[in-house]
Amino acid sequence: MDYRKLEQNIRSVFRIKCALFKEFDSSPISVPINKTQERVLMIVWHHKSAQMQFLSAEVGLEKGSLTTVIDALERLDLVKRVRDGEDRRSITVCATPTGERVAEEIETLFLAHLERVCAKLTPEDRGEFAQAAETFARIMYTLAP
Repeated sequence: MDYRKLEQNIRSVFRIKCALFKEFDSSPISVPINKTQERVLMIVWHHKSAQMQFLSAEVGLEKGSLTTVIDALERLDLVKRVRDGEDRRSITVCATPTGERVAEEIETLFLAHLERVCAKLTPEDRGEFAQAAETFARIMYTLAP
């Protein structure tokens, strides 16, 4: 295997992600939140709930910075913290009903954005792109479950 080529291709996947999200504008949603708050809310919503340690790794924030983001989302009634009954140090973050509604708004906007971006591709390229994304996701979950 050519690991240099593999590394270059992995970097290009990151560039694709950046290109897909670069022009995404979620400002029409009903609650004004920044991009980091949006990312955290969407991760919590997609996973139904998430522990702080998992969120920290997914978003790439240190615990203290993530706590500030969660505090802001709680003030907006978008998420709530739930302590584990057995281990009080373990905190799970869940979306509130308001947070679920806002996440659904963001998801609707993003899917429309994704459709506009993918419209630039030929039908054949869209199919290959979707298949490549599916393969990449499957392999990622094998390497980093």
